[in-house]
Amino acid sequence: MRELLDQIDDRLVIMGSGDELRLSLDAASIPPLPTGWFRDFLLLVDGWAKDRDANTAYSQTVEPLPFHAMSRYPYPAPEAYPNDPADEAYRKEWNTRPALRLIRSLADAGADAR
Repeated sequence: MRELLDQIDDRLVIMGSGDELRLSLDAASIPPLPTGWFRDFLLLVDGWAKDRDANTAYSQTVEPLPFHAMSRYPYPAPEAYPNDPADEAYRKEWNTRPALRLIRSLADAGADAR
């Protein structure tokens, strides 16, 4: 996923519930601190969260993907996620995992009760 994290763009790391992304750095180039000092690190995150809340627009699907130039989410027509060859290649390579359905349909629940 390193290539998705190197710059701010519309190519997102798409994660699901329970997924983990671990970041590490080589601290060898960081100067040592004086005795008794501690160093904190801040992580600047640029992205969006879809919380799968049933009251949230498109909460049960990954798409439509958000993008930086959108006026709002969900974005109105004719706005659309970028669709140049690089963006299409990103979607084909990275947006491939089927979504986990956390809520059973009512039709399935009714069949179980019979």
